[in-house]
Amino acid sequence: MVIDYILDFVFPPRCIICGSLTGYGLNIKICNKCSENAEYVENDWDYTYTLNNKLGHKVYFDGGKAVFKYKFVKKSIERFKYFGARSLGKEYAKIMYEYFADSGLFEKADCIVSVPINKHRFKTRGYDQAGYLAEKLAEASNIEFVPNGIIRHKNTMPQNKLGVNERFKNVKDAFSVGNFDFKYKNVIIVDDIFTTGATINECAKVLKISGANKVYFMTFAAAGESLGSDENV
Repeated sequence: MVIDYILDFVFPPRCIICGSLTGYGLNIKICNKCSENAEYVENDWDYTYTLNNKLGHKVYFDGGKAVFKYKFVKKSIERFKYFGARSLGKEYAKIMYEYFADSGLFEKADCIVSVPINKHRFKTRGYDQAGYLAEKLAEASNIEFVPNGIIRHKNTMPQNKLGVNERFKNVKDAFSVGNFDFKYKNVIIVDDIFTTGATINECAKVLKISGANKVYFMTFAAAGESLGSDENV
C-alpha cells in the first residue's frame, strides 16, 4: 500500500536486533546478518539451575521458554527498556508467538500476565515494557491478558545492581495477585529477560498460592551461566 511506503520513507525500517536499515517496502524485521548469526536458547536449557541446583530454592513455575540468548539481543532490549523504543515490544511478541507456537504452552494456557514494573521505573520510562509485551503476545495467541494480574507492592532495587543471592532477597514477598481469580487456571508469565529466575519464580509462587494449576513463563531472551550472562542483565 502507498501508506506503507510513505511510512517507510518517514520512518526507515530497521532491524529490530541491530538497528541497521533493512530496505523500503520489504517488511523485513531482522536483517540478513542478524538472521545468519542469531543465537537461540537451546530447547533443553535448564532454567531451574540457579534456583534449584545452585541455591536450593523451591521452583514454583512448571516450565517456560525463551527465544534468544541475551548477549545477542542485549542492545535491542536496552533500546526497548531504556530508550523509548516501545514499538519493539510488538515485534518481540510476534517472534515469541512464532517461536513458541509448537511448544504446546499456548494450548494449555487460560490467561497471560506480566511481571509488574517498579512504580519509579514506570514513571521514568513512561510505559511498562513487560506489560506491553504480554498484551501483544496475548493478542497474537488469542489468550486472555490479565492487566495487573500480579501486583508489585514493594519498590525493589533494580536486579541488575545485585548479585545472585541478593536478587532473591530483593524480590522475596514483593508480589501479590491482583483482583482476578486464578484458581485452577494455567497461567503464562511474560517478561523480557529470564536471568536467575528469581523474579519469575516469586511471581509463580503467589499465583500457585492463589490456586493456579500450572504456571509457565515466556521471555524474549535468557541469560545465565551458559547463556552469556552479563552483570548488567
